[in-house]
Amino acid sequence: MDNNIFDRRMFLKSLAAVGVCSALPSVAFAKTQSANIFVWITLRGAMDGLNVVVPYGDKDYLPQRPSIGLHKNQLNKLDDFFGLHPALKSCYQWYQQGEMAFIHACASPYRQRSHFDGQKVLENGTEDPLHRDGWLNRFLSVDNKQHTIAIDSGLPLIVQGNAQADSWYPHKLKIKQQQAELLQDMYQSDQTLSDNFINALDIEKMAGHVKGGQQFHVLAQQAGKFLTSENGPNIAVLELGGWDTHAGEGAVKGRLASQLKKLDEGLSALKSQLGEAWSRTVVIAASEFGRTVAENGTKGTDHGTANAMLIAGGAVSGKKVITKWPGLAKSQQYKGRDLAPTTDIRSICKTVLHSHLGATNKQLDIVFPSSSELPVMNDLIRNS
Repeated sequence: MDNNIFDRRMFLKSLAAVGVCSALPSVAFAKTQSANIFVWITLRGAMDGLNVVVPYGDKDYLPQRPSIGLHKNQLNKLDDFFGLHPALKSCYQWYQQGEMAFIHACASPYRQRSHFDGQKVLENGTEDPLHRDGWLNRFLSVDNKQHTIAIDSGLPLIVQGNAQADSWYPHKLKIKQQQAELLQDMYQSDQTLSDNFINALDIEKMAGHVKGGQQFHVLAQQAGKFLTSENGPNIAVLELGGWDTHAGEGAVKGRLASQLKKLDEGLSALKSQLGEAWSRTVVIAASEFGRTVAENGTKGTDHGTANAMLIAGGAVSGKKVITKWPGLAKSQQYKGRDLAPTTDIRSICKTVLHSHLGATNKQLDIVFPSSSELPVMNDLIRNS
């Protein structure tokens, strides 16, 4: 494909994403053949999964984290080996109800430690940080009845590509009817701009009045509103930054606990807004990579490799921690410092697309190229 054509297409979609001339906020949409709902949340900054889904049963965990390690009696017990950080209160309730699962020691194919490149690989679904379209957009391309919305100040890579995706973000500008008509007349000479502008107005109407600004729980609640609107999307993409805990990470309290509370409150708001639609929903929250096994000299953790993923929803066959645990002894660590990866994140994503949204094996090969050897899991999604 001509790069100039691709760049122009992405530019035009970006105009729609920011509401054209910054007059409207940004939202990303897509519709699938399935009536089921899927929400993807990118946890930007590399969440410390070892202090989220804590392997208290591994004797090598606490000795390497003397300041930030969580003890068994501080955790909400998941099983005889893992416990959940107490800040994830709603998540723990869902786990007990069978609506939450965790995948541990998982990673994308990326093996370096750049946030920028790691997030690109996580979102483009390949092994190449320079790959220019997102795996969720490729899914929309092979299933053009999907409808996706990104709750984001831009258009994240995961939904960039040839398929239509819209995005929305809260704003304080109010567009009057007369102003909207003048802008529409202005863009009439370009069909793409005109269509994008009309689409942006429709999204703004669907959003309605939003209170609370840009807090994550407000955005998550708004995602639920879009997902349950008539003719609305069935896929939503959100993000929550701030997970780069190099210093002062904390244990029961601290920077990580504060982030987990934000995530938990957001997920709870999403579920509340979805109502009965929660029963046909899957939510994935994932970071670009994990963090080092041992704490550093500033009572934090540095960039690592494998991590934990959170999977929630009424369509999830939960109450389990899925892992091939590699161990935390120095000799078991990846490059002598990180949790070793034993599960590819793409397997989890393929499972959700296949078992929840109806993707075929042929479609999965397009969405995740060079991944045919990565299996789909049989016991993660409930039978509909």
